[in-house]
Amino acid sequence: MEFMNPDYAGSPAWKQAWRLRCCPPEHMLIRPADQRLRDHLEICPWCRDTLELPPCPLPMDQPLESIAPTTPLPGHIYFLHSRLAGWGPKSRYYNPPAVLILSCPDEHSLFVAQIYGDLSLAGADDIVLPPDPGGFAQPWNCYTLMRDDVGPRLGKVDADLVVTLLEQRKQGELPLQPGSLLCFFRQMEVETGYYFAQQASRRLMMVHTGQSATLLRYTDHRELLPDLLQLPLKMITDATSVTGMDDLLAVTCADERLLPLAAADAATIQALVFTVEQGRLVAATVETLTLTSRDYADGVLTVTGLADCSSTEVQAWIVRWQSGTELIPPLPGQSGCEERLFWAAFPLKPHQADQPGTLIVRILRERRE
Repeated sequence: MEFMNPDYAGSPAWKQAWRLRCCPPEHMLIRPADQRLRDHLEICPWCRDTLELPPCPLPMDQPLESIAPTTPLPGHIYFLHSRLAGWGPKSRYYNPPAVLILSCPDEHSLFVAQIYGDLSLAGADDIVLPPDPGGFAQPWNCYTLMRDDVGPRLGKVDADLVVTLLEQRKQGELPLQPGSLLCFFRQMEVETGYYFAQQASRRLMMVHTGQSATLLRYTDHRELLPDLLQLPLKMITDATSVTGMDDLLAVTCADERLLPLAAADAATIQALVFTVEQGRLVAATVETLTLTSRDYADGVLTVTGLADCSSTEVQAWIVRWQSGTELIPPLPGQSGCEERLFWAAFPLKPHQADQPGTLIVRILRERRE
C-alpha cells in the first residue's frame, strides 16, 4: 500500500489512523536518525513535522498501577502487550492494537478480531461495540495470537456480540471501492494484524511438533513401503533413494482415484491424509489446504495456511518444501497446526527461495476404538 491517496492527505481520520498504527513514539524521533527512522521519515510528513519540534524527553520509569491478572476469555477486550511493538515492513513502526477475543483454542493460543476506535472508518460489515469501550471490531481481520501476547484488559462484551461477529465473518468482506479511504484503511489494518499474527505463529511453532515416530510402529521405511503400495498411491521418486519414514511419506502422492475432480488453484494444495490403526497405515484420503502467506526473510521461508480439519483431529503433521528434486525439512520444532491454522518454517538459501517450490503436507490420524 502506498502511503496515501493525495485526496486523503488532509483527512483527520486517516492521519489519526496512520499515526496510531504506523508511527514510532515521539521520544524515538531524534537526530541523528537511524536507517529505519530515515526510511519512515521519507514516507511520513507528520513525523517529519514532529522532528522539527524540540526533542521529546524519554518517558520516565514510573510504577504502573497494579492490575490484577485476568484469564483471557471470549468476549474480553485487551491491548496487545507493548513489548510486541517494533519496526516492520514498509518502513512502519507497528503499534500494538486492541483485540476482541473470539475463542481460546487451547492453553497456548487465542483467536481474536482486531478493534479500532473511530467509527467514521467503520463499514457496514463491521461490528459496533458498546460505548464502553467503544469503537468497532473487524470480522474481516481475525487471527491467532499467543495467550501471553495480551496486556492490559480494556473490558468485555456480551457473548451474543461474539456470535454475531463470527457469523458476519462467515459472510465474507463486503466489496470496497478501489482507492477509497475505507479501502486504504482496511489494507493498513490487515497489514498491522499480520505483523503481530506472524510473531505469534513463529512462537506457536516452538510448542507444537509432529509425533509420527510415536504413531507408526514400523521398524524403518522399508517395512512401511508394502503398506503404502496397498493404498491408492504412487511414488514421485524412486522409493529406494529414500532413507526415512517421513521422507517416504513425503514422496508418496495420491493417484487419480483419490484426487478431487476440480483442479487445485495457486492458493490451495492437496494434503495426503493417512489413517493409522495399531501403528500401521490402513487408509489414505486427500484434503484441500488453503495457503494464506509465504514469506522469506533472513534465510527462512515461512508458509502458513488454513486446514478444513480441526487440529484436535490430527496427531502428526509431516511437511517438506520441495525444490526441484530436493526435499527440505522444516526447522526443528517449527511446524504444526493450531485450531485450523498450520505453518512451517524452512531453511532456504537465496537461490532456493528464488526457484519454484511446492509445499508437501502429509497428515497422520490415529483411528481409535
